[in-house]
Amino acid sequence: MSVNVNELMQQLGQEVDGLHKLQDDCDKRGGETPEDRIEFDKREEAIKGLERRIKNQQFLDEKDAELARIQHASNGNGNSNGNGNGNIALNSQSRDEFYYPIGQHPLSDIEFERCVSLTFQGWTRGFKPGGEATITQKHIDAAKRIGVMDLRAKEIELPIKKDYRAYQMQYRAGLDVATATAGKETIPQGFVNTLERALLTYGGMRQVATVLRTDSGNALPYPTMNDTTNKGVILAEATTIGTSIDPAFSSITFNAYKYSSKALLMSYEITQDSAFDLGALAGDWLGERIGRIQNDHFTTGAGSTLPKGITVAAVSGKTATATNTFTSDEVIDLIHSVDPAYREGASFMFHDTVLALIRKLKESTTNAYIWQPGLQAGIPNMLLGYPYTVNQSMSAALTTGQKLIVFGRLSKYLIRDVSTIRLVRLDERYADTDQIAFIAFMRSDGNLLDAGTRPVKWLNLA
Repeated sequence: MSVNVNELMQQLGQEVDGLHKLQDDCDKRGGETPEDRIEFDKREEAIKGLERRIKNQQFLDEKDAELARIQHASNGNGNSNGNGNGNIALNSQSRDEFYYPIGQHPLSDIEFERCVSLTFQGWTRGFKPGGEATITQKHIDAAKRIGVMDLRAKEIELPIKKDYRAYQMQYRAGLDVATATAGKETIPQGFVNTLERALLTYGGMRQVATVLRTDSGNALPYPTMNDTTNKGVILAEATTIGTSIDPAFSSITFNAYKYSSKALLMSYEITQDSAFDLGALAGDWLGERIGRIQNDHFTTGAGSTLPKGITVAAVSGKTATATNTFTSDEVIDLIHSVDPAYREGASFMFHDTVLALIRKLKESTTNAYIWQPGLQAGIPNMLLGYPYTVNQSMSAALTTGQKLIVFGRLSKYLIRDVSTIRLVRLDERYADTDQIAFIAFMRSDGNLLDAGTRPVKWLNLA
Protein backbone atom coordinates (compact mmCIF):
# COMPACT_ATOMS: atom_id res chain seq x y z
CA MET A 1 0.00 0.00 0.00
CA SER A 2 1.29 3.46 -0.91
CA VAL A 3 2.69 5.54 1.93
CA ASN A 4 1.85 9.22 2.26
CA VAL A 5 5.00 11.25 1.66
CA ASN A 6 3.84 14.07 3.92
CA GLU A 7 3.42 11.63 6.81
CA LEU A 8 6.97 10.39 6.25
CA MET A 9 8.16 14.00 6.21
CA GLN A 10 6.49 14.57 9.58
CA GLN A 11 8.20 11.48 11.00
CA LEU A 12 11.50 12.77 9.65
CA GLY A 13 10.95 16.09 11.38
CA GLN A 14 10.28 14.35 14.68
CA GLU A 15 13.49 12.32 14.41
CA VAL A 16 15.50 15.45 13.58
CA ASP A 17 14.02 17.34 16.53
CA GLY A 18 14.95 14.43 18.79
CA LEU A 19 18.51 14.44 17.44
CA HIS A 20 18.83 18.18 18.02
CA LYS A 21 17.51 17.89 21.58
CA LEU A 22 19.98 15.13 22.30
CA GLN A 23 22.85 17.21 20.91
CA ASP A 24 21.76 20.26 22.93
CA ASP A 25 21.65 18.14 26.07
CA CYS A 26 25.15 16.80 25.39
CA ASP A 27 26.44 20.34 24.86
CA LYS A 28 24.99 21.45 28.20
CA ARG A 29 26.62 18.48 29.96
CA GLY A 30 29.95 19.13 28.25
CA GLY A 31 30.14 15.98 26.16
CA GLU A 32 28.45 12.76 25.16
CA THR A 33 28.32 9.47 27.03
CA PRO A 34 28.46 5.98 25.47
CA GLU A 35 24.68 5.83 25.95
CA ASP A 36 24.36 9.12 24.06
CA ARG A 37 26.48 7.67 21.24
CA ILE A 38 24.13 4.70 20.94
CA GLU A 39 21.12 7.02 20.83
CA PHE A 40 22.84 9.23 18.22
CA ASP A 41 23.48 6.21 15.99
CA LYS A 42 19.91 5.01 16.42
CA ARG A 43 18.38 8.34 15.44
CA GLU A 44 20.80 8.86 12.55
CA GLU A 45 19.89 5.46 11.12
CA ALA A 46 16.20 6.30 11.53
CA ILE A 47 16.73 9.58 9.65
CA LYS A 48 18.60 7.83 6.83
CA GLY A 49 15.89 5.18 6.61
CA LEU A 50 13.14 7.78 6.37
CA GLU A 51 15.07 9.71 3.72
CA ARG A 52 15.37 6.51 1.64
CA ARG A 53 11.64 5.74 2.07
CA ILE A 54 10.69 9.28 1.04
CA LYS A 55 12.89 9.11 -2.05
CA ASN A 56 11.54 5.68 -3.03
CA GLN A 57 7.94 6.71 -2.47
CA GLN A 58 8.36 9.87 -4.55
CA PHE A 59 9.79 7.73 -7.36
CA LEU A 60 6.85 5.30 -7.11
CA ASP A 61 4.33 8.14 -7.07
CA GLU A 62 5.86 9.53 -10.27
CA LYS A 63 5.68 6.11 -11.95
CA ASP A 64 2.07 5.62 -10.81
CA ALA A 65 1.14 8.97 -12.31
CA GLU A 66 2.85 8.09 -15.59
CA LEU A 67 1.13 4.71 -15.74
CA ALA A 68 -2.21 6.37 -15.05
CA ARG A 69 -1.66 8.75 -17.96
CA ILE A 70 -0.77 5.84 -20.24
CA GLN A 71 -3.83 3.87 -19.13
CA HIS A 72 -6.04 6.89 -19.68
CA ALA A 73 -4.65 7.31 -23.18
CA SER A 74 -5.17 3.64 -24.03
CA ASN A 75 -8.76 3.72 -22.74
CA GLY A 76 -9.55 6.68 -24.89
CA ASN A 77 -7.87 5.75 -28.16
CA GLY A 78 -10.96 4.28 -29.73
CA ASN A 79 -9.80 0.65 -29.72
CA SER A 80 -12.29 -1.86 -28.37
CA ASN A 81 -10.15 -4.99 -28.42
CA GLY A 82 -9.33 -5.03 -24.69
CA ASN A 83 -8.31 -8.31 -23.16
CA GLY A 84 -10.05 -7.81 -19.81
CA ASN A 85 -6.96 -7.03 -17.73
CA GLY A 86 -6.37 -3.41 -18.66
CA ASN A 87 -4.02 -4.13 -21.58
CA ILE A 88 -4.73 -3.86 -25.29
CA ALA A 89 -4.74 -7.10 -27.26
CA LEU A 90 -2.98 -6.03 -30.45
CA ASN A 91 -4.14 -7.59 -33.68
CA SER A 92 -1.96 -7.53 -36.78
CA GLN A 93 -3.26 -4.14 -37.86
CA SER A 94 -2.83 -2.44 -34.48
CA ARG A 95 0.59 -4.06 -34.09
CA ASP A 96 1.77 -2.33 -37.26
CA GLU A 97 0.47 0.96 -35.83
CA PHE A 98 2.07 0.32 -32.44
CA TYR A 99 5.53 -0.84 -33.51
CA TYR A 100 6.96 2.17 -35.25
CA PRO A 101 10.20 1.74 -37.19
CA ILE A 102 13.28 2.61 -35.16
CA GLY A 103 14.02 6.32 -35.14
CA GLN A 104 10.60 7.32 -36.54
CA HIS A 105 8.73 7.43 -33.25
CA PRO A 106 10.50 8.15 -29.94
CA LEU A 107 9.78 5.94 -26.95
CA SER A 108 8.60 6.99 -23.53
CA ASP A 109 10.64 5.98 -20.50
CA ILE A 110 8.41 3.02 -19.63
CA GLU A 111 8.18 1.71 -23.20
CA PHE A 112 11.92 2.08 -23.64
CA GLU A 113 12.50 0.02 -20.48
CA ARG A 114 10.06 -2.60 -21.73
CA CYS A 115 11.80 -2.91 -25.11
CA VAL A 116 15.29 -3.18 -23.67
CA SER A 117 14.24 -5.70 -21.03
CA LEU A 118 12.58 -7.92 -23.63
CA THR A 119 15.55 -7.52 -25.96
CA PHE A 120 17.98 -8.60 -23.25
CA GLN A 121 15.76 -11.52 -22.28
CA GLY A 122 15.43 -12.69 -25.87
CA TRP A 123 19.16 -12.31 -26.47
CA THR A 124 19.99 -14.58 -23.53
CA ARG A 125 17.71 -17.31 -24.90
CA GLY A 126 19.19 -17.65 -28.36
CA PHE A 127 22.73 -18.66 -27.55
CA LYS A 128 22.64 -22.42 -28.13
CA PRO A 129 20.83 -24.85 -30.48
CA GLY A 130 17.19 -25.08 -29.56
CA GLY A 131 17.23 -21.76 -27.79
CA GLU A 132 15.70 -20.00 -30.78
CA ALA A 133 12.35 -21.62 -30.02
CA THR A 134 12.06 -19.64 -26.80
CA ILE A 135 12.52 -16.31 -28.60
CA THR A 136 9.02 -14.99 -29.19
CA GLN A 137 7.68 -12.35 -31.54
CA LYS A 138 7.49 -9.84 -28.70
CA HIS A 139 11.25 -10.21 -28.18
CA ILE A 140 11.92 -9.66 -31.90
CA ASP A 141 9.59 -6.65 -32.12
CA ALA A 142 11.01 -5.01 -29.01
CA ALA A 143 14.58 -5.51 -30.26
CA LYS A 144 13.81 -3.90 -33.61
CA ARG A 145 12.34 -0.84 -31.89
CA ILE A 146 15.70 -0.06 -30.27
CA GLY A 147 17.77 -1.03 -33.30
CA VAL A 148 18.86 -4.58 -32.40
CA MET A 149 18.25 -6.73 -35.46
CA ASP A 150 19.78 -10.11 -34.50
CA LEU A 151 19.02 -11.66 -31.10
CA ARG A 152 21.33 -14.59 -31.86
CA ALA A 153 24.42 -12.40 -32.21
CA LYS A 154 27.16 -12.90 -29.67
CA GLU A 155 27.40 -9.15 -29.17
CA ILE A 156 24.75 -6.41 -29.14
CA GLU A 157 24.64 -2.73 -28.26
CA LEU A 158 21.88 -1.25 -26.14
CA PRO A 159 21.24 2.51 -26.25
CA ILE A 160 21.42 4.45 -23.00
CA LYS A 161 18.21 6.29 -22.25
CA LYS A 162 18.78 9.96 -21.54
CA ASP A 163 18.27 11.18 -17.98
CA TYR A 164 15.68 13.96 -17.96
CA ARG A 165 17.36 16.32 -15.50
CA ALA A 166 17.28 19.78 -17.04
CA TYR A 167 21.03 20.23 -17.23
CA GLN A 168 21.77 17.06 -19.14
CA MET A 169 22.43 17.13 -22.87
CA GLN A 170 21.54 14.51 -25.45
CA TYR A 171 23.68 14.63 -28.59
CA ARG A 172 22.14 11.56 -30.15
CA ALA A 173 19.76 12.31 -33.02
CA GLY A 174 16.15 11.16 -33.00
CA LEU A 175 15.68 10.42 -29.29
CA ASP A 176 13.61 13.38 -28.08
CA VAL A 177 10.82 12.71 -25.60
CA ALA A 178 7.34 12.20 -27.03
CA THR A 179 3.92 11.49 -25.62
CA ALA A 180 3.40 7.84 -24.77
CA THR A 181 1.71 5.74 -27.42
CA ALA A 182 -1.68 4.26 -26.59
CA GLY A 183 -1.88 0.49 -26.28
CA LYS A 184 1.39 -0.27 -24.52
CA GLU A 185 1.70 -3.04 -21.94
CA THR A 186 2.49 -2.45 -18.30
CA ILE A 187 5.36 -4.73 -17.32
CA PRO A 188 8.05 -4.73 -14.62
CA GLN A 189 10.91 -2.28 -15.05
CA GLY A 190 13.68 -3.61 -17.20
CA PHE A 191 17.38 -3.68 -17.82
CA VAL A 192 18.23 -0.11 -18.76
CA ASN A 193 16.16 1.61 -16.09
CA THR A 194 17.68 -0.66 -13.48
CA LEU A 195 21.14 0.03 -14.86
CA GLU A 196 20.61 3.78 -14.76
CA ARG A 197 19.25 3.63 -11.22
CA ALA A 198 22.20 1.52 -10.13
CA LEU A 199 24.61 4.08 -11.53
CA LEU A 200 22.82 6.77 -9.57
CA THR A 201 22.66 4.73 -6.38
CA TYR A 202 26.36 4.00 -6.37
CA GLY A 203 27.39 7.12 -8.23
CA GLY A 204 26.81 10.36 -6.37
CA MET A 205 28.62 12.18 -9.15
CA ARG A 206 25.96 11.26 -11.70
CA GLN A 207 23.31 12.89 -9.52
CA VAL A 208 24.90 16.33 -9.88
CA ALA A 209 27.12 16.28 -12.97
CA THR A 210 26.21 17.28 -16.49
CA VAL A 211 26.05 14.15 -18.66
CA LEU A 212 26.88 14.47 -22.35
CA ARG A 213 26.28 11.47 -24.61
CA THR A 214 27.84 11.09 -28.02
CA ASP A 215 27.46 8.49 -30.75
CA SER A 216 31.19 7.92 -31.23
CA GLY A 217 34.07 7.60 -28.79
CA ASN A 218 36.72 9.73 -30.50
CA ALA A 219 38.48 12.46 -28.49
CA LEU A 220 36.08 15.34 -27.80
CA PRO A 221 37.61 18.82 -27.25
CA TYR A 222 35.38 21.05 -25.12
CA PRO A 223 36.22 24.75 -25.56
CA THR A 224 36.66 27.14 -22.61
CA MET A 225 37.08 30.91 -22.50
CA ASN A 226 38.15 33.31 -19.75
CA ASP A 227 37.66 37.04 -20.26
CA THR A 228 37.09 37.93 -16.59
CA THR A 229 40.25 40.08 -16.24
CA ASN A 230 39.31 42.41 -19.09
CA LYS A 231 37.21 45.52 -18.52
CA GLY A 232 35.95 48.32 -20.68
CA VAL A 233 37.25 51.91 -20.47
CA ILE A 234 35.98 55.46 -20.81
CA LEU A 235 37.24 57.21 -23.94
CA ALA A 236 37.82 60.90 -24.30
CA GLU A 237 36.49 62.65 -27.40
CA ALA A 238 38.39 61.78 -30.60
CA THR A 239 40.45 59.11 -28.81
CA THR A 240 41.35 55.79 -30.38
CA ILE A 241 39.94 52.59 -28.94
CA GLY A 242 43.44 51.44 -28.03
CA THR A 243 45.02 48.00 -28.25
CA SER A 244 42.67 45.06 -28.61
CA ILE A 245 42.68 42.40 -25.89
CA ASP A 246 41.69 38.88 -26.83
CA PRO A 247 39.88 36.54 -24.42
CA ALA A 248 41.88 33.55 -23.18
CA PHE A 249 40.67 30.52 -25.10
CA SER A 250 41.50 26.93 -24.22
CA SER A 251 39.89 23.50 -24.29
CA ILE A 252 39.43 20.37 -22.21
CA THR A 253 39.64 17.07 -24.07
CA PHE A 254 37.30 14.24 -23.10
CA ASN A 255 38.28 10.70 -24.01
CA ALA A 256 36.23 7.49 -23.74
CA TYR A 257 37.83 5.07 -21.28
CA LYS A 258 36.44 1.55 -21.53
CA TYR A 259 34.86 0.11 -18.39
CA SER A 260 34.02 -3.57 -17.95
CA SER A 261 31.57 -5.13 -15.52
CA LYS A 262 33.68 -8.32 -15.47
CA ALA A 263 32.04 -11.62 -16.38
CA LEU A 264 28.59 -12.39 -14.97
CA LEU A 265 27.94 -16.16 -14.97
CA MET A 266 24.44 -17.64 -15.26
CA SER A 267 23.18 -21.14 -15.69
CA TYR A 268 21.45 -22.18 -18.89
CA GLU A 269 18.26 -22.94 -16.93
CA ILE A 270 17.98 -19.37 -15.61
CA THR A 271 18.30 -17.85 -19.06
CA GLN A 272 15.49 -20.06 -20.35
CA ASP A 273 13.04 -19.36 -17.50
CA SER A 274 10.29 -17.25 -19.07
CA ALA A 275 8.94 -16.13 -15.69
CA PHE A 276 12.31 -14.83 -14.52
CA ASP A 277 12.97 -11.09 -14.91
CA LEU A 278 16.55 -11.61 -15.97
CA GLY A 279 16.80 -8.10 -17.38
CA ALA A 280 16.13 -6.37 -14.07
CA LEU A 281 18.45 -8.66 -12.11
CA ALA A 282 21.31 -8.45 -14.59
CA GLY A 283 20.87 -4.69 -14.74
CA ASP A 284 21.38 -4.46 -10.97
CA TRP A 285 24.55 -6.56 -11.04
CA LEU A 286 26.19 -5.04 -14.10
CA GLY A 287 25.13 -1.50 -13.22
CA GLU A 288 26.47 -1.71 -9.69
CA ARG A 289 29.83 -3.01 -10.88
CA ILE A 290 30.37 -0.29 -13.46
CA GLY A 291 28.76 2.38 -11.28
CA ARG A 292 31.10 1.80 -8.37
CA ILE A 293 34.33 2.09 -10.33
CA GLN A 294 33.13 5.04 -12.40
CA ASN A 295 32.05 6.96 -9.32
CA ASP A 296 35.45 6.35 -7.72
CA HIS A 297 37.15 7.79 -10.80
CA PHE A 298 34.73 10.72 -11.21
CA THR A 299 35.47 11.58 -7.57
CA THR A 300 39.19 10.92 -7.05
CA GLY A 301 40.58 9.91 -10.47
CA ALA A 302 44.01 11.38 -11.23
CA GLY A 303 43.34 12.05 -14.92
CA SER A 304 45.72 11.27 -17.82
CA THR A 305 44.89 7.55 -18.11
CA LEU A 306 41.49 7.71 -16.42
CA PRO A 307 38.85 10.38 -15.71
CA LYS A 308 39.89 13.38 -13.63
CA GLY A 309 37.92 13.34 -10.40
CA ILE A 310 36.22 16.39 -8.95
CA THR A 311 38.42 16.40 -5.83
CA VAL A 312 41.49 16.48 -8.10
CA ALA A 313 40.21 19.00 -10.65
CA ALA A 314 38.88 21.43 -8.02
CA VAL A 315 41.08 23.60 -5.80
CA SER A 316 41.30 24.38 -2.11
CA GLY A 317 38.78 26.86 -0.78
CA LYS A 318 39.39 26.46 2.94
CA THR A 319 41.85 24.59 5.13
CA ALA A 320 40.54 23.72 8.57
CA THR A 321 42.58 24.73 11.58
CA ALA A 322 42.42 21.28 13.13
CA THR A 323 43.83 18.05 11.78
CA ASN A 324 40.88 15.87 12.84
CA THR A 325 37.70 17.99 12.50
CA PHE A 326 36.23 21.20 11.10
CA THR A 327 33.86 23.88 12.35
CA SER A 328 30.68 25.48 11.06
CA ASP A 329 32.55 28.76 10.49
CA GLU A 330 35.01 26.94 8.25
CA VAL A 331 32.14 25.53 6.21
CA ILE A 332 30.82 29.09 5.81
CA ASP A 333 34.29 30.22 4.70
CA LEU A 334 34.28 27.47 2.08
CA ILE A 335 31.02 28.81 0.66
CA HIS A 336 32.41 32.32 0.34
CA SER A 337 35.63 31.10 -1.25
CA VAL A 338 33.58 30.31 -4.36
CA ASP A 339 32.77 33.29 -6.59
CA PRO A 340 29.12 34.46 -6.22
CA ALA A 341 28.64 33.78 -9.93
CA TYR A 342 28.87 30.05 -9.16
CA ARG A 343 26.95 30.04 -5.86
CA GLU A 344 23.58 30.20 -7.60
CA GLY A 345 22.73 26.57 -8.21
CA ALA A 346 25.64 25.42 -6.05
CA SER A 347 25.60 22.45 -3.68
CA PHE A 348 27.77 20.44 -1.30
CA MET A 349 29.12 16.91 -1.60
CA PHE A 350 30.63 14.69 1.10
CA HIS A 351 30.77 11.17 2.54
CA ASP A 352 27.94 9.94 4.75
CA THR A 353 30.29 9.84 7.74
CA VAL A 354 31.03 13.53 7.24
CA LEU A 355 27.29 14.22 7.06
CA ALA A 356 26.90 12.67 10.51
CA LEU A 357 29.44 15.18 11.83
CA ILE A 358 27.81 18.10 10.02
CA ARG A 359 24.43 17.31 11.54
CA LYS A 360 25.82 18.24 14.96
CA LEU A 361 27.45 21.55 13.98
CA LYS A 362 25.96 24.87 15.09
CA GLU A 363 26.46 28.35 13.66
CA SER A 364 28.73 30.27 16.06
CA THR A 365 26.68 33.47 16.33
CA THR A 366 23.08 32.20 16.37
CA ASN A 367 23.73 28.74 17.83
CA ALA A 368 21.42 27.33 15.14
CA TYR A 369 22.15 23.98 13.49
CA ILE A 370 23.65 24.50 10.04
CA TRP A 371 21.94 21.33 8.71
CA GLN A 372 18.19 21.62 8.17
CA PRO A 373 15.89 18.83 6.95
CA GLY A 374 13.43 19.37 4.14
CA LEU A 375 10.08 18.67 5.78
CA GLN A 376 7.88 19.13 2.69
CA ALA A 377 7.63 17.03 -0.43
CA GLY A 378 10.02 18.30 -3.08
CA ILE A 379 12.10 20.31 -0.59
CA PRO A 380 15.57 18.74 -0.13
CA ASN A 381 17.60 18.68 3.06
CA MET A 382 19.79 21.78 3.21
CA LEU A 383 23.17 22.79 4.61
CA LEU A 384 23.41 26.55 5.20
CA GLY A 385 20.75 27.05 2.55
CA TYR A 386 22.33 24.78 -0.08
CA PRO A 387 21.41 21.18 -1.03
CA TYR A 388 23.94 18.40 -0.74
CA THR A 389 24.75 15.00 -2.21
CA VAL A 390 26.21 12.04 -0.34
CA ASN A 391 29.11 10.47 -2.25
CA GLN A 392 30.60 7.36 -0.68
CA SER A 393 33.70 7.62 -2.85
CA MET A 394 34.81 10.75 -0.99
CA SER A 395 37.10 10.51 2.00
CA ALA A 396 35.61 9.79 5.43
CA ALA A 397 38.93 9.88 7.31
CA LEU A 398 39.34 12.73 9.81
CA THR A 399 43.09 12.96 9.25
CA THR A 400 45.57 15.52 7.98
CA GLY A 401 45.11 16.71 4.42
CA GLN A 402 41.85 14.88 3.68
CA LYS A 403 39.45 16.65 1.31
CA LEU A 404 36.18 16.18 3.17
CA ILE A 405 33.74 18.63 1.54
CA VAL A 406 33.41 20.00 -1.99
CA PHE A 407 31.18 22.96 -2.75
CA GLY A 408 30.25 24.93 -5.83
CA ARG A 409 28.46 24.54 -9.16
CA LEU A 410 28.80 20.76 -9.29
CA SER A 411 26.98 20.67 -12.62
CA LYS A 412 30.21 22.08 -14.08
CA TYR A 413 31.59 18.56 -13.78
CA LEU A 414 31.01 16.96 -17.18
CA ILE A 415 30.61 13.20 -17.66
CA ARG A 416 31.01 12.08 -21.26
CA ASP A 417 29.31 8.76 -22.13
CA VAL A 418 29.39 6.96 -25.45
CA SER A 419 25.71 6.41 -25.99
CA THR A 420 25.52 2.62 -26.05
CA ILE A 421 26.26 -0.18 -23.61
CA ARG A 422 27.94 -3.09 -25.36
CA LEU A 423 26.93 -6.54 -24.17
CA VAL A 424 29.04 -9.60 -25.00
CA ARG A 425 27.94 -13.21 -24.50
CA LEU A 426 30.51 -15.98 -23.94
CA ASP A 427 28.93 -19.29 -24.97
CA GLU A 428 31.76 -21.78 -25.29
CA ARG A 429 34.10 -20.69 -22.51
CA TYR A 430 31.93 -22.12 -19.71
CA ALA A 431 30.14 -24.82 -21.71
CA ASP A 432 31.59 -27.62 -19.57
CA THR A 433 29.48 -26.38 -16.63
CA ASP A 434 26.48 -25.50 -18.82
CA GLN A 435 26.86 -21.83 -17.98
CA ILE A 436 26.88 -18.64 -19.98
CA ALA A 437 28.78 -15.43 -19.19
CA PHE A 438 27.66 -11.87 -19.87
CA ILE A 439 29.92 -8.82 -19.84
CA ALA A 440 28.89 -5.17 -20.15
CA PHE A 441 31.24 -2.56 -21.59
CA MET A 442 30.68 1.16 -21.22
CA ARG A 443 32.91 4.02 -22.39
CA SER A 444 33.06 7.21 -20.30
CA ASP A 445 35.25 10.09 -19.18
CA GLY A 446 34.88 12.99 -16.78
CA ASN A 447 36.46 16.33 -15.89
CA LEU A 448 35.58 19.68 -14.36
CA LEU A 449 34.76 22.47 -16.80
CA ASP A 450 36.96 25.20 -15.34
CA ALA A 451 37.87 28.13 -17.56
CA GLY A 452 40.03 29.58 -14.78
CA THR A 453 37.54 30.99 -12.25
CA ARG A 454 37.24 27.85 -10.09
CA PRO A 455 33.54 26.87 -9.98
CA VAL A 456 34.17 24.13 -7.36
CA LYS A 457 36.41 24.18 -4.29
CA TRP A 458 37.07 21.84 -1.39
CA LEU A 459 37.62 22.00 2.37
CA ASN A 460 40.53 19.99 3.70
CA LEU A 461 41.94 19.31 7.15
CA ALA A 462 45.21 20.93 8.21
